[in-house]
Order: sequence, then structure tokens, then C-alpha cells
Amino acid sequence: MSHDEVAEHINILVSNHDFPISVLQDVKSRLSDSQCVHYHAQQLRYLDNLVSAGLVKKRSEC
Repeated sequence: MSHDEVAEHINILVSNHDFPISVLQDVKSRLSDSQCVHYHAQQLRYLDNLVSAGLVKKRSEC
């Protein structure tokens, strides 16, 4: 998976779900600390796991 693909998937998750600000700040910090695509993919998996575990809610559509 390329950096662009990882970024796109992260953007989709963040756009569609209400993550706590602390989670978003942490992921943003970690993404800026490294340019390794594998590390970025790990952050994507973290966000996806939060969604899968039901710990974040889907944004309601207006």
C-alpha cells in the first residue's frame, strides 16, 4: 500500500467517524514523526481497529 493509499483510507475513516480529539492528535503526531509507509499503515490499522471495536461512532448524515 502506498503513502497516498494509506492517507486516503485514513481521510475516509476520519471523515466518516467521530474519533476523540486525543486519538486524532496522537495519530497526527505519529504520522509526522515518520515517513515509513509501514508505520503509516499501522496508524491506519489502529483507527480501523477502534471502528471495528465499536469505540467510535459513525458520523450522522445531515
